[in-house]
Amino acid sequence: MHVHDALSLLLFALGAFLIPLGAGRIGVPAAVGEIIYGVVVGPHVIGLMHKGPMTTFLAELGFAFLMFLVGLEIDFSRIERAGTRNVAVSAIAAAAVFVVAWAATLVLDLPLFLALVFAAMSVGILLVTLNEVGMTKSDAGQGMIFVGSLGEALTIVALTALSFYYRFGIGLRLALELGKLVAIFLAAYAVLVLLRTLIWWKPASFMRVVRTHDPSEVGVRAGMALMLSFVALAALLGIEPILGAFLAGALFSFVFRAKGVLETKLSSIGFGFFVPIFFIWVGTEFDVSVVGSTKTWVTVATYAGASLIAKLLPSMLLLARGFSLRQCLGSALLLGAPLTLLVAIARIGLDVKVISKSSAAAVVLLAIVTGIVFPMLFRLLFRPRAATPQ
Repeated sequence: MHVHDALSLLLFALGAFLIPLGAGRIGVPAAVGEIIYGVVVGPHVIGLMHKGPMTTFLAELGFAFLMFLVGLEIDFSRIERAGTRNVAVSAIAAAAVFVVAWAATLVLDLPLFLALVFAAMSVGILLVTLNEVGMTKSDAGQGMIFVGSLGEALTIVALTALSFYYRFGIGLRLALELGKLVAIFLAAYAVLVLLRTLIWWKPASFMRVVRTHDPSEVGVRAGMALMLSFVALAALLGIEPILGAFLAGALFSFVFRAKGVLETKLSSIGFGFFVPIFFIWVGTEFDVSVVGSTKTWVTVATYAGASLIAKLLPSMLLLARGFSLRQCLGSALLLGAPLTLLVAIARIGLDVKVISKSSAAAVVLLAIVTGIVFPMLFRLLFRPRAATPQ
């Protein structure tokens, strides 16, 4: 191992361990702290961390693991219990976010790709914040989680489709690539049918997957195998690997509804090591020079405003689910802080060359700002009380 790789690996390990301890004390999301740490130790500031084969591989694996956990967060049992009317209202609200975001790009005369930045939704920070104020099990909290889950899935699919559009344009090649997108969904459906058939046929054998105590940790191995298989399939088809990882997570969540301890184990592996490495790596690639630019901060403020409006107007539809105006505003604030997905969007936008390095840096900065400010505003609206047992 080269000395630069060894030093970078050491810095990754120290950051992944120490940053959450400090971030928790000051009320900042760990992911934000990890990105800032990556900025400081990266080539643009101190210059201790360098890109190498090992660190690049770990960062890519962390990115895939993050998207797998995003899919794993979807609670299909909760969706089924919500009822047809509530599902329809939430689905319309989630879809309306993308319509408003698209309209915002037209009004601001911005590239279509930035509609994803304004529309992106995630349940990561949303879940943490709701738990802090004791709203996780409330009707309003459940409604926010449901809209966020639907929005998260729509964001991943839209991100993949738009990346195809920017790579291949309108034409036969785009149709072929979209055919590959359909193919991976068909593959996911085929695996779903196969797994559900096998579970019905031999339920006792599959109980080992979700067993609390298993020396061989078959459940963890099954989750990792499914994730890596779909990542590999996506790569072979020329599709963004994150879609494969997300589908694997959603598929696993759908098949193994009572995943309890198993989900905790997979989350521990991901958020305990691989995902922090990805966020630290994002920080190392962040162009710190943009922070001193007034133009960048104007851009971030504009993007933050557009993102909040894109969430606020559709959130008013949740009045039909019995939300109060305050709860609708709270929903918009939490849905407007999709930290992990904004980082992913910035990275892919840079990869397909639809946004510049400075624009990508502005999106990452937006993720950091909204990841801190919007949950803080939500806590002011809903004073924390003792968290309900999970």
